[in-house]
Amino acid sequence: MKEQTRNMFPVIWIAAAVFCIGMVPRLGADVNGSWVQTNGPYGGEILTFYAAPKGVLFAGTEGGGIFRSTDRGNTWTPVNTGLHYEPGEGFTGVPALVQKGGTLYAGTRRTLYASTDGGNTWHHVSNFQEHESISGIVVIGDRLYVGTLNTGIWYSDDDGATWLQVNDGFGPMSIHELSRIGTTLVAGARDRVFRKRDNADELNAVHVDFVLEQIDAFAAMENLLYVGGSVRNGGGLFRSNDEGDSWTRIAVKEMRHTVEALAVFGATLYAGTYGSGVFRSDDNGDTWTAVNDGLTDRTVSTLLVVNEDTVFAGTAGDGIFRTMDGGNSWIEVNTGLTNTSVGELAVIGKTIYAGMSERFVYSVNGGEAWQPAKFSSRPNEYLFSTLSVSGGELYTGAIRFAPLAEGGVVGGVFRLDNESNALAQVIVNKDLTGIQCLEIVGTTFYIGTQRDGIYKWEKDSDPWTTDLGLKGHFITALSVNGEKIYAGTGRGEIYRSAGAEKPWRLVNSTDIAGSSVSGLRWVGSTLYASAWGKGVIRSVNGGDAWTPINDGLDDRAVLTMAAVGTELYVGTYSKGVFRWMADKRWWEPVGSLPHQILSLAVLDGFLYAGTAYSGVYKIRIEE
Repeated sequence: MKEQTRNMFPVIWIAAAVFCIGMVPRLGADVNGSWVQTNGPYGGEILTFYAAPKGVLFAGTEGGGIFRSTDRGNTWTPVNTGLHYEPGEGFTGVPALVQKGGTLYAGTRRTLYASTDGGNTWHHVSNFQEHESISGIVVIGDRLYVGTLNTGIWYSDDDGATWLQVNDGFGPMSIHELSRIGTTLVAGARDRVFRKRDNADELNAVHVDFVLEQIDAFAAMENLLYVGGSVRNGGGLFRSNDEGDSWTRIAVKEMRHTVEALAVFGATLYAGTYGSGVFRSDDNGDTWTAVNDGLTDRTVSTLLVVNEDTVFAGTAGDGIFRTMDGGNSWIEVNTGLTNTSVGELAVIGKTIYAGMSERFVYSVNGGEAWQPAKFSSRPNEYLFSTLSVSGGELYTGAIRFAPLAEGGVVGGVFRLDNESNALAQVIVNKDLTGIQCLEIVGTTFYIGTQRDGIYKWEKDSDPWTTDLGLKGHFITALSVNGEKIYAGTGRGEIYRSAGAEKPWRLVNSTDIAGSSVSGLRWVGSTLYASAWGKGVIRSVNGGDAWTPINDGLDDRAVLTMAAVGTELYVGTYSKGVFRWMADKRWWEPVGSLPHQILSLAVLDGFLYAGTAYSGVYKIRIEE
C-alpha cells in the first residue's frame, strides 16, 4: 500500500498539468539569463532520516535526493554530488540511509551509494539488479545487509565489493522493511516476518498470528519487538516479547491509517501513521496519545528521535516537522528543503500562487518567500487538482474530506477569499469529486471531470450546474472560444460543441490519437493542442483540420502549455520549456531546465515553471 500511495502523486500531477493557467501579461520574445530556483516552495516527500555523529542530520527524499542539516534541522542543504540524476525524473527516491564506520551509505530505487566525506560527494557501490529498488540498509558488526523490493536480502562482508543473497530457499522476496534487534536481523516481506540471529546461518520465517496486509515498520525496546503496517480496518500495530514467536495487537482505534513509522527513545515509543499523524506511548504500547498539535500534514512517512524531547517527523508532502517537547507541539522546519511538486501556478496582480496536491502557497516578492494559504482547522482536508483565475479571484477544483455527518467526501469549486486568505465553498456535488480542469469565462464556469463529463455553472446562480455531456470520458483540458467549447480527453480525443444545447462532435487529429491531451490554448485565431508523447498540433479553422508542429521540440512528452499574449510556451517531461517561434515555425528551448515541467505562468517579466520535486524556477523575459 505504501509504494502504491507514494507512486500515485507523480501520476496525479501529470494529469493535473492539463489545467487552465490564468491570464498573463503580454511580453516580448527575448530571453535573458538562465533559470533560477526560487526559495521554495519548501517541503516535499521524506522517505527516511539518519542522525550522524556530531548532530548532523540527513533526510532522504522522493525525487530531490539527499538533504543535510548541521543546525538541528533549522536549515537544509542538498548534498547530491555523484548521485544519478535522470532528466524529468530527478533523483530516484532515497529510502535508506545508514553509517558503517566512517562511511555513509545511501540506498536509492536503483543503486547503493557511499560517501566518506559526510555526504559532500557520493560514489557508486553496486547495483543488485537492473531497476532494483533498495528498501533498507542495516549494519550488524562488520556486515552490511541490504533489503530489496524484488530479489530479497543481500549481505556483504567487504563494504560492498561482493554480495551474497540471504534468501535461503525462500526464492525472490519483496522486502519492504529491514531492521535489527541487537544483533538479530528482522525483515518484513509484505505480510511475513523473517528473522536471522547473528549466530545463525539461515534466515527463518517467523510464525505470525496476526494479519497485516503489508509490513512497513519495525522497532525494538529492550526485549520487545514492534511491527507496524496496515490491516483491513485501519492501522496495524503489534508487539512481541519473544522476538516474534508470538504477537499481541496494541493499536488503538484512533490509528485509522497505516502505521508507516516507529521510533524509540528510552521507554517512549512513537508511531507515525499515514493520515492520523503521530502517537506516543510511555507504557510499552499499552496506551497511546495522539500528539499532533501543529502537525499540519498528518501523512507521516518516517520518524527520527534525537533525544527524549526532540523528534523529527517526515511527511508525504509537507516536508519535515520537529517537536522539542516530546510531541506536545510541532513546527515546520523546511528552510532550504526544495523537494515540492508544483502542479499549478496562477497569477493575480503581483501575487503568484503555487499549487500542490494538498496545499497551495503564494509569494508577493517573486518567489523570495512563500506563505501558506489557509484552508481550515483540519489538516489534509482538501486535495487540489486545478487553479484558475477570474475577476481577480482565485478558484480551485478540489476534493474536500468532510466528516460523514457533513456528507463525507465531496468535490467542487472553492474560492480563496482575498481578505481572510481562507477557502470558501462555491459549489459542491458528488459528481464533482474528480475535477481535472476548470475554465472560467466571465461569470461562467466550465468544469471537466475524470468520468462524469463536463458541467457548466453561472456564477451567483442557483448553486448547481448544467450537465454538458461527454459522460464516461476523462476530461483533461478545456478551452472556450465564443459559443464554442473544446474538450480534450485522456485518450487523445478533441471534442467541440457549438453551445450548451448542441451535441459534441469529435474533431480529433490522428497525430495525437491514443495519447493524453495536456493542453488546449488559443493564440489569436489559432487553436493549439498538446499531448503526452505526441507534441503539439494546431488548427487555423476551429478544429476542422489539424497540423503537427514539432520541429525543434526535443521532447514531445508535453505536460503543460501557456499562452503569453502572442507567444506560446510548453513544458515537457525531461527537456524543460520551449517557445513556439511562429515566424520560423520552430520550437526554441527557453534556457536549460532538465526538470519535469508541470505548470507555467508569467509575472513581472519573468516566466515561472512549476516542477516535479524541485519547486519553482524562474527566468527573465525582456520586453
